[in-house]
Amino acid sequence: MTTPEERVAAARARMGELAAKFTERTRGEMDVMRARLAAFEAGDAGALGDIRNLAHRISGTGATLGFETLSERAYEIEKLTIDLQGSAPAARTTDLAAAIERLAREIR
Repeated sequence: MTTPEERVAAARARMGELAAKFTERTRGEMDVMRARLAAFEAGDAGALGDIRNLAHRISGTGATLGFETLSERAYEIEKLTIDLQGSAPAARTTDLAAAIERLAREIR
């Protein structure tokens, strides 16, 4: 039988593992977001939804794991994609590109 202290230590270790996996995966997803933004600017309207889905997942998982600032940055991207929905591809993509770069800096 394990002690409460051992269970807490095991849970902390597991959270550390999950946090490391999350940050590594999110670093890779920055390239995906940049590529999907370029596709949106080239006229692929569906690319915006891909960015929104990634940002939504990053925001939620980041909040769950205690990465508050990272979560807020991802949520900002999610909101911008909603604002851009139905807009011409050139509309405010500079704001979205800047938000993606802020998230990328935060994940480093």
